Amino acid sequence: MQVTASDKDTTLKTSIELLESNGDCKFALEAKQIMDILKEIPEQPLTLDINSSTLQIELSYQNGKFMFQGESGDEYPMQKDAEGESHHIVIGATELTKGLSTAITAAASDESRKVMNGIFMDITPENLSVVASDGHKLVRYCILCDTQDTTAQFTLPQKPASILKVIIEKEKNNIKIHTIENRYAIIETANYKISCRLIEEKYPNYKSVIPQHNDFVATIDRSSFVSAMRRVLVVADKTTALIKFQFETNQVTLTSENINYALSGEEKLVCQYEGAPLKIGFKGTDLLELINNLPGGDIILKLSDPSRAGLILPLQQEKNTDMLMLLMPLLINN
Repeated sequence: MQVTASDKDTTLKTSIELLESNGDCKFALEAKQIMDILKEIPEQPLTLDINSSTLQIELSYQNGKFMFQGESGDEYPMQKDAEGESHHIVIGATELTKGLSTAITAAASDESRKVMNGIFMDITPENLSVVASDGHKLVRYCILCDTQDTTAQFTLPQKPASILKVIIEKEKNNIKIHTIENRYAIIETANYKISCRLIEEKYPNYKSVIPQHNDFVATIDRSSFVSAMRRVLVVADKTTALIKFQFETNQVTLTSENINYALSGEEKLVCQYEGAPLKIGFKGTDLLELINNLPGGDIILKLSDPSRAGLILPLQQEKNTDMLMLLMPLLINN
């Protein structure tokens, strides 16, 4: 049984192996209605009896049955095959899952900047970079892979990106990605095929905002850093979530305050730091979200001055990947 769901911009197809059937038919169901029914039935064989003339459907199981009305499958809006210049690459499901899961945390949710809501795919002959940014934070997850000398760029809307992330989490085989005229994408796994309309607006030049000379470097234990930030965030201003970081030789001091309620917090952590003493502020909730998606035990912060973006990296990159995160600082009063 082939199953298709679509909102016209995004279409997802899969197939279900039947235990038995006695004829061919085509029908459409209201998605929420059938899902609400299936969620309440324990795992067991189900029987669908479809009246081909009235499309009345009886779903029966061991202890009972449901009756509901189907619609004509011929009237279902199927997406037409797109034509034009195409590119395609093949990539491992595990790598792509990690790339999407990491990058999507930095995507915007502002409908006025639709292109920033999407996930940018930058394909070169050497790698695939999965990029997302909301203008304040940025994630670039670079996957070193054989793209068969392909050079292409496209922006995947956040909805199909989220669907894709879910369906490939359980995949172990390679994923095929086809793009057509930078207007449509078709992504195929062993069990699913998702096709969607791409965001045609040009994505900003993300490479130009990545600083190249952040020479002040701090190496910090990730779990200790996360725990300390959570504690000082308890008393931080809820509007800005500002945490101030004072970096000195072998030490970083985290402070936060809420002037309206006369609250403040401070904590010191041991770290390896190379550079002049530096005081810089970041939105603590954004920094936590980024760091929680980093692998490994230690992280690296690369900084330059209080007004320029900081870079966040894992101490050890995973095999065939190059992950980089960027966060813009908040202005602080010294």
